[in-house]
Amino acid sequence: MFFYRKAAAETGMDGSTKEVKALRWHLVRLRLSPRRLRPGPWLRSLALLTAGFCLVALFISWVPNIRPPQAVPAFAPAASGESGLPAWVSAVLERYPLDYTAVLHQGLPLAPLRAQGREKDRLGLKLPAFSLQGLGLPGAGGPLAFFKSELALFGLLGRGTARPTPLPPVPPASPTPPAPPSPGEVPAAQPPVKPAQAPTGPPVVAVYHTHTSEDYVPTAGTSHTYNRKAGIVAVGETLVEALAEHGIRAVHDTTRHDGEKFREAYLHSADTAARLVKANSGLKMLLDVHRDAPSTDPRESHSMTTAEIAGRKVARLYLIVGTDRLGLAHPNWQKNHAFALKLQQKLESLYPGLSRGIKIDTARFNQHLHPQALLVEIGGDQNTLEEAKLAARYLADAIAVLLPELP
Repeated sequence: MFFYRKAAAETGMDGSTKEVKALRWHLVRLRLSPRRLRPGPWLRSLALLTAGFCLVALFISWVPNIRPPQAVPAFAPAASGESGLPAWVSAVLERYPLDYTAVLHQGLPLAPLRAQGREKDRLGLKLPAFSLQGLGLPGAGGPLAFFKSELALFGLLGRGTARPTPLPPVPPASPTPPAPPSPGEVPAAQPPVKPAQAPTGPPVVAVYHTHTSEDYVPTAGTSHTYNRKAGIVAVGETLVEALAEHGIRAVHDTTRHDGEKFREAYLHSADTAARLVKANSGLKMLLDVHRDAPSTDPRESHSMTTAEIAGRKVARLYLIVGTDRLGLAHPNWQKNHAFALKLQQKLESLYPGLSRGIKIDTARFNQHLHPQALLVEIGGDQNTLEEAKLAARYLADAIAVLLPELP
């Protein structure tokens, strides 16, 4: 009002003049019209904030997770390209079946999903400490653990980043006979004498392959073979044959689990593993045989998964033990770990440098079905089939030494 009267006095006109009416209308517009927002500054701030968050999240996702055990294997083929996806996406998706996380997949199509483990929990899912019961979302360790397990952006490299340091090749064995052990020294274990006849009785070892299509690139020309018997199946056959030469009867299941939906392979192989255990009550060990792919660099991958023993190149072995860290029921995983330690000891005593060690993983890998179940990586995608078959024979030697000691 003060502004209106002052303006009227300066003009010398009353309120009926056009100038005062225009001034009054301008005053009303100043008081009643909302303040116009300038889109520039706040949109730029929001864009910068979003970009900053994405960069931080991306950086966090590429920081290697520190794990207590030795090293971590790369569980996915480096150049498999299943379903036309990039290799790193396949690495996240290949082992994890779809369940409740399909909701997140529909809501966030650009964020590859990671189900909790390479298999689906058939005994029920544990609820997290925070309240997600109403949504039916499983998990363990609170919201951070849940999002790390479900969104690859926050936990993409939970496995496969901190690769084991390649060991130098083992020098060829000396042609001269070894010196006798000194007093008090325990001599290295020797493979038992192979029997002349085929083994009889029930199987004590079961071999199957969750990723039945895995192959060896130098021999097959591809990392996965779907239209014929893949290299990993041939390696399993060699393992069973070598065990038979030791008088050990083994059963080999070649059911294909990774055909249509590669990431649901563990869901399907759980049925196979359960059937093997049920049909063979005398089983002393259940082996899921794979081949690794620890690096996208072929030379580095071959170096990491190859040793030289007695003058021959051989694929190295990697023993993977599952746990219940993702919330899947696996209360007795320590028994699997104890079994892996015994097998590792036999491998080192027979063939030093053959094993890459033991990895204690977060997923379960169907190992809850048997107290002496194990995932064995025989070589990598850059090994030849012959190198992998030789490793399978060496593995059979260690199993033959270990079996009499198992309950």
